[in-house]
Amino acid sequence: MTPTGETEQLALLLSLQRELALETDIDVVLRRIADAATTLLGAERATVYVVDHERGEVWSRVLTESELREIRLPLDGRGIASDVARNGGVLRIDDPYGDPRFDASVDARTGYRTRSMLVAPIDARDRSRLGVLQAVNKIGDERFTAADESLLRSLAGSAGIALEYVALNAQLALERLRVVKVTEETRHRLARDLHDGVAQTLANAAISIEIVQREARTDVPAAMADLDRLRERLIEAQKGLRDILFALRPVALTEDGLSAAVRALAERMDGTNGSRVFARTVTSSTRLGPEVEAGAFTVLREAANNAVKTGRAPNVALDVTDDAGGIVGLVEDDGNGFDVAATLGSYAGRGSLGLLQMREAARLIGAQLSIDSSPGNGTRVRLRVPRAV
Repeated sequence: MTPTGETEQLALLLSLQRELALETDIDVVLRRIADAATTLLGAERATVYVVDHERGEVWSRVLTESELREIRLPLDGRGIASDVARNGGVLRIDDPYGDPRFDASVDARTGYRTRSMLVAPIDARDRSRLGVLQAVNKIGDERFTAADESLLRSLAGSAGIALEYVALNAQLALERLRVVKVTEETRHRLARDLHDGVAQTLANAAISIEIVQREARTDVPAAMADLDRLRERLIEAQKGLRDILFALRPVALTEDGLSAAVRALAERMDGTNGSRVFARTVTSSTRLGPEVEAGAFTVLREAANNAVKTGRAPNVALDVTDDAGGIVGLVEDDGNGFDVAATLGSYAGRGSLGLLQMREAARLIGAQLSIDSSPGNGTRVRLRVPRAV
């Protein structure tokens, strides 16, 4: 290769990198990489294969100058692209038909003859395999060179960045949907609690006041007795409202941290549905970020709620302790227990919150959540929050 040729190739690579930085359409990006492969390498054709792990295939997301709209190859089967997808490494093959890994069926379907090949893996930054970049037939019946290998590696690196960007965007989209789902479920629960509790009581109180007003004209003692009963209902509604506010953001959590909030939670829940709820070992004095503490409290509160409302547990113990690298929260009960896998699997159909909210809250704060339960054997929910979070 002449110095001029090297300069031109470098200019093309730099131009390609600038274009890729501005382009958001992944198919346009991969098409430009494939076109650059044919131009820079002097190849007749280029293909960008993407690994589909779910289907166990590599498939041609981009084809240049092909008689086929799509090529799909078994990931564990015969074929140069499949071999590179499995094993990695750049392959430079001067006689494909003499290579036992070569699958001639594509040539047979198209009438095209493959004379030489240069194939490189497309990897993410963590070295996971995303796809394969393949160049076919050096123009003029020449052979691909070691310099061509270096160029193909560079182009495969660009393709890897592009495909990883797509994967990250897809993950972010799923993340947004998960957050929206949990947020909407929380809003629905709050609306239901307000409607069934405080709102209903206030509506009934307004009617009761009208009745008492009329009753007072003829029977003051009876009216006073009704007012006493009305006062008790309003006090109960006030307690319900405080419970909702406590669940949303307890003052103890903001002022004194997770341990204080868990102690307050135990006191507030003790006696609910006949359950004894108590702070067993709450010794941690570690403070974390406000959002992290709020997420951890959400998990522990939901676990305690499930124990007294769903599990009908006679005893529910709450722990918050320190370990070598973080804070450990534990909710342990002797209730009915449940099949964890079956319950999680049915959430999509039931549209319920429960364990889903716990798992999402734990994931969002980078905590480790384990749920150990089985029918008849109670439930143990353990949350470990790294101190570095």
